[in-house]
Amino acid sequence: MNTYHATPYDISATGFYFQTLEEYQKKAGEHRNEYGDPVEEYEIQYIDGDGDDCDLFHALSVNQANLNIWFDDFEGAFTDEELVKVLYLSGEFGLSMKEILERDLDDVYLFEGSLKDYAEQYLEGSGILDAVEKAGLNPFYIDTDAYARDMEINGGFTTFEHDGNQFVIEYHG
Repeated sequence: MNTYHATPYDISATGFYFQTLEEYQKKAGEHRNEYGDPVEEYEIQYIDGDGDDCDLFHALSVNQANLNIWFDDFEGAFTDEELVKVLYLSGEFGLSMKEILERDLDDVYLFEGSLKDYAEQYLEGSGILDAVEKAGLNPFYIDTDAYARDMEINGGFTTFEHDGNQFVIEYHG
């Protein structure tokens, strides 16, 4: 279970730790500063827990206003592949949590590896290398680096890195 901290903007109050939305709401509702006044605004910080949730929490800029969406729809909700897609949509397009929820993650095609790896696999899988060989040419002379660059420039493919892994992404959204 992840641990969060609500740090008050009111400097006469101390913050509190929480792990669920219900715990946050209860503590925030009862929270008072040193003068007995209610504390209303907090910076929400991710303290400890699952590393993927931490990355997602920061990428989505979770705050007091969208904390309920975080707990309802994002915390621990994604497979590894879906997580990379959500991080991409958030980072590349600056989409909010609500906007991401409106998108179909299947519109984000994901390939783990470099763009050159993807280009090589594409050339093999599409039959292009077979056609080159049938034409009497050596397929090893195809410049896969140039083909990969063309895919990125002209084909809408983007590279994305997460947790030390490289991905090729094509988005049709």
